[in-house]
Amino acid sequence: MVSSIFTYIPVIKWQRWEQKALEKVDSTIKSRLLPCIEVRDSDQHKNILLNLNTVWPHETLVDYANPSGKLTSSRSHELLFFLNNSIQKSMPVRPVFSPADIIAMDSKLLSTVTKVSYIVIRLRKDSLLINDNDVVLVKRAVKVLKQSNISYKIIVDLGVSPLSWSEEDVDLFSTSIQSLMNFDALSLHLISGAYPESLASIKTGVATFRRRDWDFWTVVSGRIDKAIGYGDYGILAPGWTEDIKQLRSNRIAIRYTRDNDWLVLRADGKTTQDSIAISTILVNNYSSDFKGRGYSFGDDLIADRADANIPVKNKKCGHYHITEAWSHHIAYVLKEQY
Repeated sequence: MVSSIFTYIPVIKWQRWEQKALEKVDSTIKSRLLPCIEVRDSDQHKNILLNLNTVWPHETLVDYANPSGKLTSSRSHELLFFLNNSIQKSMPVRPVFSPADIIAMDSKLLSTVTKVSYIVIRLRKDSLLINDNDVVLVKRAVKVLKQSNISYKIIVDLGVSPLSWSEEDVDLFSTSIQSLMNFDALSLHLISGAYPESLASIKTGVATFRRRDWDFWTVVSGRIDKAIGYGDYGILAPGWTEDIKQLRSNRIAIRYTRDNDWLVLRADGKTTQDSIAISTILVNNYSSDFKGRGYSFGDDLIADRADANIPVKNKKCGHYHITEAWSHHIAYVLKEQY
């Protein structure tokens, strides 16, 4: 297990079944969890206004940029409303901005941001190349924040984790990360996601997918003199959107986080009996991997389905597979690895 002084940052898309997972996080690990919630449209804006303080009344990062990472004018207005509401209610919310959006921030939003304890600069990259222009952009954003006495953290978000990397790739990337750490941020987190966009390769049965997000962070963190924080997209692909949700398969799956991969058990349908069947397979055939009842809310859901003594009507299936996967994943990262 890596010993870390930093919180773990999972990127949450703020869907109902993710919210359920956050609600059920074990009290022993809550203080080390700092979710970054992406609020990508007006419906989610309304939802988070109503539900955040019930679902997760703890320190939270909130990013109002659209899926491409841009804080549009309409999104900026909604963010301003959300921040003012959160400040009024003393909610521990920390807004997330791209470097460019910080540089272009209007006086009204900037004035409101001075009232939170810190903000986050999120540098999104789709490759391992952090060039001079990226560093200059972050430097300009830092200057704006320092002029207003605003504290800040930095997230370097690669989106999809690299498929592979050489020693030279890691050396160059680590050097770039070191240069960003010279800006005196409160912390720097490296985030990426390796869960596949589609499970179409699994017709019915079992497959594994390598957790390249954790692997790459482990390699990079070992090359840098100062500690860096870890974050990921969990059991959703970085490119997941609400449009993709509409195309969801008619077959349910268990996504079970292990040390270096995800064990995926995919059923032939999406009935309650399908959920029970794959849960029973996990518990009985993969007993050395299954953490058992009490490990997380997700593991409890799986154990209940596999328990013949529990009435079928009390077994939570369907969309609860998303809840269970996130719940177990968060617990595994914080209890076993980070």
